Amino acid sequence: MKEPEKMTLENTEVILPSNEISILEQKLTEEIDFPKLTELCRLLCDDIKDIFNSCGLYFRIFSRIKSPNSIAKKLQRGKYGTPENPKKIQDLIGLRIIFYYFDDISIGREIMEATFQLLGDWARDRFKANEFQATKINGVFRFPAEYLKLYKKTLWTFPIDTTFELQFRTVFFEGWHEIEHDMRYKSMLSEQEFWKGSLELSRVLNCILANLELSDWSLVKLFDELSYHHFNHGNWDLMLKSKFRIHLNNEESLAPEIITLLNEDPALATQFFKAQRRTLIMELLRNQHAQINYNLIIKLLNEKEIKNPKITEFFNHPDSSMHNGKHPHPGLVRLENDILFHMKLPLLHKETRLLETEFSNAASILYKWARYKFNPVFGDLPLEPSSYQGKLPGYQVEIAFEPEHFFFSLKLDHIDLQTPGTLWHAHAYIRQDENGELSFYHVTSIDMPRGVSRRITFKRPSYLTDLSNKIGLVDVVRLGSKAKIVNDDDALDELIGLIRNPKRQLPVIVITQNQPETAFDFSETDDWEYDMNTFTINGTRLAKVIGLYCHVYMTDYIWNQAFADELHLNDKDIHGCIAIFWSEYQQRQPEIFTKEMVKNAQFDFNRFAFHKENIGEKAFRHKLVQIIKDDHVTH
Repeated sequence: MKEPEKMTLENTEVILPSNEISILEQKLTEEIDFPKLTELCRLLCDDIKDIFNSCGLYFRIFSRIKSPNSIAKKLQRGKYGTPENPKKIQDLIGLRIIFYYFDDISIGREIMEATFQLLGDWARDRFKANEFQATKINGVFRFPAEYLKLYKKTLWTFPIDTTFELQFRTVFFEGWHEIEHDMRYKSMLSEQEFWKGSLELSRVLNCILANLELSDWSLVKLFDELSYHHFNHGNWDLMLKSKFRIHLNNEESLAPEIITLLNEDPALATQFFKAQRRTLIMELLRNQHAQINYNLIIKLLNEKEIKNPKITEFFNHPDSSMHNGKHPHPGLVRLENDILFHMKLPLLHKETRLLETEFSNAASILYKWARYKFNPVFGDLPLEPSSYQGKLPGYQVEIAFEPEHFFFSLKLDHIDLQTPGTLWHAHAYIRQDENGELSFYHVTSIDMPRGVSRRITFKRPSYLTDLSNKIGLVDVVRLGSKAKIVNDDDALDELIGLIRNPKRQLPVIVITQNQPETAFDFSETDDWEYDMNTFTINGTRLAKVIGLYCHVYMTDYIWNQAFADELHLNDKDIHGCIAIFWSEYQQRQPEIFTKEMVKNAQFDFNRFAFHKENIGEKAFRHKLVQIIKDDHVTH
């Protein structure tokens, strides 16, 4: 693949001394591991191929790593990494995807934006109605962090970003781009000099470009007309093939039962004919299939938007598995258990409340949650907390309510209606412990067949917020969905005491403030609210997500040093850092993330695109939430 076009040529190009280029090229070769980058580029291409192949698109993909010589020439022009122009080279890795149909470009853009982190906007040429030039659509994406973990060498010091450029073309324009790249882009002459004395040939060139664009449009229209022809003649499989224009397994024809339904119901056939191609492609992406065939198209479109009961019944029949395009069912396999949430903490007891009242209120919260979930299955569940046992195929409820002994327990088991072969389990109780206090416990687990991908890693019960607000959860101090501010001696003593307390069960996250632009006297008002932009990450939003199974504190700038001194932390990076203090029983050292680490954070591969502003903050906060959730499940 040739170097992607990045700029319009000037009349002349600076000719650099060859010895300067050679020296810089040698430095680049020594500092950057180009063989490893080539390997990472190949992995990236393979993943993109898998994505587009899974939805049947017709495409080709080409890639290249920018050569040391090409990089050296770019750097020597002085347009990168200078005080006047601090931007970095962003196309160290370049990918070009060639689509056979021009309407797949917009679909490809949407898929890539949902897979990688797009930096800025797509670059796309805009032309007037009477102007014909080759269309280019380029986007710059952050290179996935999970790939860079394989790059063992220290990252380079040159102004080259860890990004890759992605270009989209159609098959008709691909050949033209190669010609244009060598004959015009790489030429030493300007546009006027190149065509000097041959303006009629320049006009012919425009005609060729116009015909290429017309060919792109005409090809799609041709198959649209062909699909309408087959629709009118009742050739349903051929209608699907020409309508959706995706890779199909032609060896398996449309099921006779489906053909009969379409023949007997013209309105139903019309619905499939009018279905959107984009809808089918997105549904294919959301499902894993061994192969794409005509029956799978009917099945997915019916499930998504048509919802014909006879077609639904056909595909739900056990004998129709050969028609649904999924992997063949394996034999019996062992179920493996994963814990998705667990918590054991005391409930808050206020002296102004009776223990009996607290127990009754807590038991009622748990019971209402269980009744809401299972009342559609067990219609005789009592309205108020009560002992109950119920068992039906795929569902089981066991509730014990003994208010005289301050004991409430529920065990819930049910099948997963979305994932075959999956069972959910929840066990929770409230009881009086040996100290006479109420203790709360909950565990959620799941049984899945061995080898099935486990996408669910955390499952907090929805009643937990209600239990926290109305009763209270205690881990040395009360937990809540608000971050606590450290801005005086008492607040600092509370934080230090909590971190050092051997009875603490949950992690403590401390977010230290960056130096504000102006100081503020807290004695002046009680209505002071912090500007969250003065903190590296937004502690208020973080606490709303993980505040019930993690302590979140935010220290004022003037107390950062005292906090560091108390815990013997390195004060070099204390301002704007994030620290995690694990429980004593875990025997883990505190983890410190500096302001620069947060600033350079990025979303992992295959994350959906987030807001463009403050990407580092959102990415790191997302990462921090995942760290705490993973720890919560494993400890």
